[in-house]
Amino acid sequence: MIDAKLNNFLRPYLSFLAKIIIKLNISANIITFLGFFLGLCCFYSIINFYFTGAFLFLVLNRFCDGLDGAVARLLGPTDIGAFYDITLDFIFYSLFPIAFIFVDIKNAYAICFLLLSFVSTQTTFLASAWIIEKNKVLVSTKQKKSFFYIGGITEGFETIICFILMLFFYESVELIAYIFGILCWITSISRLILIKKLLRSYS
Repeated sequence: MIDAKLNNFLRPYLSFLAKIIIKLNISANIITFLGFFLGLCCFYSIINFYFTGAFLFLVLNRFCDGLDGAVARLLGPTDIGAFYDITLDFIFYSLFPIAFIFVDIKNAYAICFLLLSFVSTQTTFLASAWIIEKNKVLVSTKQKKSFFYIGGITEGFETIICFILMLFFYESVELIAYIFGILCWITSISRLILIKKLLRSYS
């Protein structure tokens, strides 16, 4: 919901760091895979009840996610880079909540609901990007990305807030998962309505 504003705020700082990274001959893809490794460390920390460590790995994972994009913007985004980025992000977004099933099996139903909700937002996100890419006249955008990012009330920032709440209030993971899952479905439905309206107006 606020990803665009947050990205605009962070972009100058990330661009500054990205220039240093480029001088060190480190590619965006290396940062992407480093971020995923940190995500795996986050998963391991959660299942072993190291929630403070998990928080630090989560922050570092998200930092890498922003930094790889900044490096890609300076060097020029690539299809394979976008593929790695979105694939590993989605895997991490699934791994993180699954970890809480290991923390307490009673979280299983809520986590299953949340994962299904993630599938709904991810598929509508990718399908919307494909539709808009295929019909570029539908929207005008200045996004310097490999494909169009359609927003919603549950974007990256809100998802990370959800994950942080899970870490600090792990005894309430069920409630957090159900609430955020519902918000995800609202986002998915809003995207379906938006794309339908755009296609109707185009036709």
